[in-house]
Amino acid sequence: MNRELRLKLGVEVEEVPGLQLEDLLTVGSKIFYQTHFYPLVKMQNNVREIYLVFKGVNGQIPALLNVEVKKSNDQVEILCGGMEISKRNKYEKELLAAKKQAENALLHNAELREAKNKLLKNQSLLEFQLREVNLLKEQQQEIFRLIAHDLQEPLRKTIFMSNYILNTTTELSSGTEERVRKIINYNIKMREMLLMLLRFKELEGRNLEYTSINLSDLVSSAVKSLMIDNKDSIILTCPNTCISLKGDYKLLKNLFVALIRNSQNEQHANKDRLLININAFVTVKNNNFQIKDHYQYKKFVKITYTDNSKGYSSKLNKIIQKSEDLNKVNIGLAYSAQVVDKHNGAMEAASLNGKGVNYTIFLPIDPDLKN
Repeated sequence: MNRELRLKLGVEVEEVPGLQLEDLLTVGSKIFYQTHFYPLVKMQNNVREIYLVFKGVNGQIPALLNVEVKKSNDQVEILCGGMEISKRNKYEKELLAAKKQAENALLHNAELREAKNKLLKNQSLLEFQLREVNLLKEQQQEIFRLIAHDLQEPLRKTIFMSNYILNTTTELSSGTEERVRKIINYNIKMREMLLMLLRFKELEGRNLEYTSINLSDLVSSAVKSLMIDNKDSIILTCPNTCISLKGDYKLLKNLFVALIRNSQNEQHANKDRLLININAFVTVKNNNFQIKDHYQYKKFVKITYTDNSKGYSSKLNKIIQKSEDLNKVNIGLAYSAQVVDKHNGAMEAASLNGKGVNYTIFLPIDPDLKN
């Protein structure tokens, strides 16, 4: 046993002749020595790079041993030479850790590739959907261009020619004259509906232009634009509308125009006059119309609009979509609801079929001007 090994094992020179190799090994290496190492030596007379762990002074000493067996004069001599590999376990652990990191990196890269492929697939789908949306928008714009010009022009000419016939022809029968007047009224209503469709479309991307508005002046302006004669077939009263609020004057005027015109269209044929009453007062109301159990109270102008028209047998959301009595789309009420919603307000309706409509409109006095 050389000096280097003796110092590491703490063995004195005089102790060496009485030692067996297995006495210097750890328990695990001793078992390996007895079951594998020594039988291999006897069978092969040499072994290479056998891993054994010695019991050192400062701890275990792992080593790789090479063994040669020499025989001479009926004596057997076993020569062992080895190399300490105390850092082998550390290196092996580092190699295993590096291998695991590499495997994780490969797995991560595979996940990234899969995510990238999904992203590219979704981008392609999104591109296809955007193309469809743009195509639909182009088609929609073409339809509204048709409404704005191509359809209004023949209606205008039909009204003009019908009036010309009434004013220049003296030999029309009473029945024919009545039918011509009905043609004029039908075309006028159609033009009004087309104009309302255009206004409804304009709301889509419109930014509100807030100004201070006197409600009484607003209603008067709407009535004036409709050229209503209160002493004729419509009586309109506004007892308490001298209230100011902030809003888009043009849109709110169109709101009242749409409501009054709708009342005219739904007027009872057997009643001499259409009665409309518009009232208003300031109230405090929860600003959260859609979110339940959340409360934020603000000042609103509550506007009540009642008439004695035919009325409806359905709620406001159904009235907006379709009049059950007339079986047609009610663009005017849909437009009105959108104008109110654009002002961060709310619109409600109560109606009995044949007994008129009661609209309740809430508009904030001091709206959030961020929109």
